[in-house]
Amino acid sequence: MIRINWNPLPHLGPLPVNWYGLNWVLAFVVGFILLRRWSDQWPELRTNLESLFVWIAAGSVTGARLYYVIQNEPSEYSTHPLRILAVWEGGLAYFGGLFGGSFAGYLWTQRHGLRFLKVADMFAPAIAIPSAIGRISCWLDGMDYGTATWLLWGTVYVSPNSFAPIDGIARHPAQLYELVGDLIIGFVLIRWRRKLPDGMVFWSYLASFSILRFLVFFVCGNVRPVLFGLKNGQITALVLLAIALPSMVASLLRLRRTREGAFGRT
Repeated sequence: MIRINWNPLPHLGPLPVNWYGLNWVLAFVVGFILLRRWSDQWPELRTNLESLFVWIAAGSVTGARLYYVIQNEPSEYSTHPLRILAVWEGGLAYFGGLFGGSFAGYLWTQRHGLRFLKVADMFAPAIAIPSAIGRISCWLDGMDYGTATWLLWGTVYVSPNSFAPIDGIARHPAQLYELVGDLIIGFVLIRWRRKLPDGMVFWSYLASFSILRFLVFFVCGNVRPVLFGLKNGQITALVLLAIALPSMVASLLRLRRTREGAFGRT
């Protein structure tokens, strides 16, 4: 059993410290460092990488917040619309950030005449690794806490400021399950990113993360089932998987046709 007495909102003198926000800033910094390193061989992207990253960061935060608001008491937020901006209270949904960042990246590539899927392939591992970093604060703060468990690594939150229930019940560290899954996905994609056809790294990330999120949500205790015993995140994961898998097949078929055409010309 792991006991966590972590204050998610301490103060440094009179100033509040938001560990959740700081952790995600660190995640974005790590992602940017990775992208700077990987873009060395792509001058057209390298010279504009900061601009693209700002677009994606803004799209990610906007999408993450809107997705959360839509899923969680939208009537309350419509009554108090300024609360939508209160991201320091928590409430950034990952799928929303993924959709928002991807859409912003697509718009940017269209403006600069670059292939979206090729850019997305480079970004995919840089999404997975920072996502794992972001889960650290979620676990310590008690966000996205798990269901009850008897396993030795069950987590008990004892801080009165924790976002998890303070009831002495050991819970699945669902955040750590996703952290480990993100790291595995990220390192596999880094290893294979130069060996796959355009689009395959990005679609592989979406498919593998959707499967991970679908499984983890079975032990996610802060959300309730909404349809057929499934939770919002699981339904979104299935929809995304239904898009990613056919796209992977289409990428492989295009590669096969290209190779067959090249062979026929020799």
